[in-house]
Amino acid sequence: MKKLFIILGAILMATTPAMAEKALRVGVTSLPVLLGTPFGNLVVPALLPALAIYDPLVKFDDKGDVVPALATSWEMTSPTVWRFKLRTGVSFSNGEPFTAEAAASAVNYLASDAGLLEVVAQLVSDVTKATAIDATTLDIETDAPNVLLPRRLAGVRIPAPGHWKKLGRQEFSRKPVGTGPFMVKEWGASKLVLVANPTSWRRPLLDRIDLLEVPDLNARVQALRTGAVDVAFDVGPEDRATIESAGGRLLVRRTGRIQTVTFVSNKPSPVADVRVRQALNYAVNKQSIVDVLLGGTTSPATQGAVPQSFGFDPSLTSYPYDPERARAMLKSAGYGNGFDMLLSFPPGIMAADEAYYQQVASDLRAVGVRVEIETSTFAQHTSRIRTGGWPGLGFGMDFSNMPPLDALWPIRVHSCLWSAPWHCRPEWTPLMRAAETATSIEERLKLTRQLLKLYHDEPSGIFLWEMPGLDGVARRVVNYTPGFGTLNFDTIDIAP
Repeated sequence: MKKLFIILGAILMATTPAMAEKALRVGVTSLPVLLGTPFGNLVVPALLPALAIYDPLVKFDDKGDVVPALATSWEMTSPTVWRFKLRTGVSFSNGEPFTAEAAASAVNYLASDAGLLEVVAQLVSDVTKATAIDATTLDIETDAPNVLLPRRLAGVRIPAPGHWKKLGRQEFSRKPVGTGPFMVKEWGASKLVLVANPTSWRRPLLDRIDLLEVPDLNARVQALRTGAVDVAFDVGPEDRATIESAGGRLLVRRTGRIQTVTFVSNKPSPVADVRVRQALNYAVNKQSIVDVLLGGTTSPATQGAVPQSFGFDPSLTSYPYDPERARAMLKSAGYGNGFDMLLSFPPGIMAADEAYYQQVASDLRAVGVRVEIETSTFAQHTSRIRTGGWPGLGFGMDFSNMPPLDALWPIRVHSCLWSAPWHCRPEWTPLMRAAETATSIEERLKLTRQLLKLYHDEPSGIFLWEMPGLDGVARRVVNYTPGFGTLNFDTIDIAP
């Protein structure tokens, strides 16, 4: 407890703004290792600084539809070329004008060999070149038809090209410049201070934002309760009473990610049998876990896509809880006496994750699967996702529809097309490639839904629920309305 008060005191002393400022203080699990790069992160909270500093060409509305950002309109002028008309009168915070050349520079960098090291580069892996036709017209060419290219570009944020060229990638990340509503004033080891960008086309209502690294969940909640922060990112459903007793509220942020227990089915083992994978889906009481451990903040998943994602199939249903059927299917597959399974996951990434993984394991044990849980660091887990080397038959993973809100996006990860596949069905690959290069929206939708049904009927893991992002928000914070993978930094306000 003494340590907690020391942490809270340090936060409060570090974040007391001038009285005249309208300042928002946000407690997050960590600040991004790659600092202010526009191309290093795809999901929040690591993405938060980039969301405040930069803008993409397009973004998503609450329904998951693509709407204008730096681009005002777009059309497919040929099977492999998209033309974007860009917003006029926009400048970067250092005074550089935003033009088609600036946008082309960012896209061409990501599509180049040098850009391959960037996480965001995967969004434009099929782009061959971007060309500025004039100051406000941008053409982007792909190596094959991509009818959903604008959705991919929602994750590509545009930096000031002159500043980037002058400083280079690494130094630019320390002194980032974009067209967004905020600029970096101070970047410390555990604190980022952002101040309003007076020239932004999205002029903010706040004067300042402090992003504070507070790794301990209890410390974030207590910081919110005592007023040391205004927003506590990624809290748990069990914190609702504490937050509400202090006059705050617990808000659900849509992550666009379907939580799963994923199976390593590429090697001989019980989970290589589709009957076993189906049985384990029947074995888990997902609704009970949602109600009890996640506070009813989400619902059981029906597929590897969220309802707002392109391709979502409303005809698919969640596997019902049916332990008797699970036992019968395991016996039919030759595992009437059960089997051993090691499940790996990194704790503390999402709300209540340690508790729900333990409950998933308990449900599986109830049908005879002797589950042992191995915890790992997030870095270890990420490395295994990229390179393989799983020690057991299952691991915590997701079907992340972000940032393009496209159901086909996570399917690629859970397939033969991944660099270190754990679930490879070669006969499905041609269907994936046909979906990716479909020449009409209707065809792309039809093929994507065919794939979603395959993954539903022959699951690569246990589909659990859409992962809820839970944030504690103080009473004085007005219009806190996060979108899909974004935060509305320009319209958030502080009440008097």
